[in-house]
Amino acid sequence: MTLAQHETWQETFTVPEKGYTKRNITCPVCHASFQVKVCSQSKARLRKLFFASCFFVIAACGIVFGVFAGREKGYIGYSLAAPFGFFTAWQLVNAMRGRFDPSDIVSHAKGKVHRIFDEHKITFPDQ
Repeated sequence: MTLAQHETWQETFTVPEKGYTKRNITCPVCHASFQVKVCSQSKARLRKLFFASCFFVIAACGIVFGVFAGREKGYIGYSLAAPFGFFTAWQLVNAMRGRFDPSDIVSHAKGKVHRIFDEHKITFPDQ
């Protein structure tokens, strides 16, 4: 499969019970070896909550700017705050429901970018 001029393939990862584990992978296309980090569900949840808090801070700063900028330029702050408020809610709901993207569970530790992740190929341990 070719996606955006990059060769892609799928890897199956087992999510660890706690913390994270590093996996060495060799690309079947360019034969380069690189390392990925596979996080546990709790680490992925903390990561989502961190991003939600970052989005919340940006939205709050936009609202504060909108309040203090006056009527002429206040809309700039509110228009900045609106999408980041949506992103905050989206990340919080996904963190509470336990819905994770492949990029929440698996990240590159080093090496060039490869598209290898599919959310249906990530297996969670039995709880």
